[in-house]
Parts: sequence; C-alpha cells; structure tokens
Amino acid sequence: MSGIALGWTAPGQLGYGDHRMEPTDITIRILQDIREDIRGMRGEQLAFREELRLLREEQREFRDQAFARFEVIETTLRDLAEQLVMLARGMKAAIEERAKTEERFREIERRIDQVERRLSPSGPH
Repeated sequence: MSGIALGWTAPGQLGYGDHRMEPTDITIRILQDIREDIRGMRGEQLAFREELRLLREEQREFRDQAFARFEVIETTLRDLAEQLVMLARGMKAAIEERAKTEERFREIERRIDQVERRLSPSGPH
C-alpha cells in the first residue's frame, strides 16, 4: 500500500494525513496582509459607525426643529381660524343690523313723504 492510501506523508510534504505544512515566507506574508486588511476594515467600520451616529443625531435635530416649526404653524393657523370665525360672526351681526336700519330708514322716508304731501301747498289738506 502507498503512503497516500494510508493517510501518511513524509514530513515537509503536502498530504492528507497529518495536515501539516511547513510555513513559508509567502504564506506568512499573506496571513499578515489578511490580518492588516481585517484591522483596516475594523477601523473603517468604526469610522462608518461614527459617521452614521452623527448623521442620525443631525437627523434627530432636524426632525425636532421641523416639529417645533410645525407646532408654531399649527398654533398660528388655529388662532387665525378662530379670528376668522369671530370676524364672520361680527360681519353677520353687522349685516343683520344694517338690514334692520335700512328698513327703519325706508319707514322714516315714507313718513316724511306723507308729511311733505300734507304740508305741500298744492297737495290735499
């Protein structure tokens, strides 16, 4: 039987039996590069998280400012609506009063016409 079939290889050779491999400069360099890349990614991830945190904070501030502005607008619109209702009621009362006044004026003019006709020299006595 061969060594491969038994799962055994000689030291320093690639094989399946003991999974040992002699480290080489290129292997060590590749692993070091991978480690540095991972460290770099962690730093980038931390920077990204910080940037994201700042963006969320800015968004909260903007939202709070917008809500405050909307509250002012809402309050102003409600006050304006109340004033319009009061103005409409006042105009309705003024119009009703004017109608009554016009009616009294017509009655007074009618009476004046009657008095003038009686007092007129050409009219009946």
